[in-house]
Amino acid sequence: MGFAGGGQLSVPVPFYVIEHPDGVALFDCGLHANIADPDDGFRKILQRQGMDVSFDAEDIVTRHLERLDIDPARVRYVVLSHLHFDHAGGLHQIPNATVVAQKAEWEAGLDPERGPHLGLARRFFDLGHEVLLIDGEHDVFGDGAVTCLPSPGHTPGHQSVRVRSAQGDHILLSDACYAAEIVRTRKFPAFSDAAAMNASLDRLMALRDAETVMVFGHDKNQWEDGAVLSSLRD
Repeated sequence: MGFAGGGQLSVPVPFYVIEHPDGVALFDCGLHANIADPDDGFRKILQRQGMDVSFDAEDIVTRHLERLDIDPARVRYVVLSHLHFDHAGGLHQIPNATVVAQKAEWEAGLDPERGPHLGLARRFFDLGHEVLLIDGEHDVFGDGAVTCLPSPGHTPGHQSVRVRSAQGDHILLSDACYAAEIVRTRKFPAFSDAAAMNASLDRLMALRDAETVMVFGHDKNQWEDGAVLSSLRD
């Protein structure tokens, strides 16, 4: 996805698959399948705003799940970091999951004034799924393996996730921090609540130890150097 503003910046739009003995969970679900079409109406809106997307039908969430031999209809949970189109857009491809979202985020998304102002397009997330609204930290499977961590600021109810497994700890920051360099620069998006983002990022960074993998929301360098991919595959 390219972001304009003094030039174009290409960034990845990741989502995460967590296979647990009690079911499959996704953290975010990528883009809506229709946005792969150059003539898609929402894509044209993005272009007018100085953004564009570059992906094809093989990049949608269902194709990635099928390559892992996971039936999208069997996904138990979709934990949404927040309700922006590049994180919640693929929800239509996961028909039977329970959506796990912070109450503050969901309420903002449904508000007819705040939702559009914050860029929370209801067409992508309010699809009739069962919704589990949480308020604060939440242990998804009840065993500490997948824990939702509130990290507001980018949006009112943004959340990150800590994953604990035999492969070690991963903290999936999503848009609480776009890229590793922002930990140092603290250059947050202009539309965000900078004070809240600073506080959230401080809390998330305090959770790490020497072995924790911090996975940033749209860090091209982190994905290109293979560090995240190798740690997730080991």
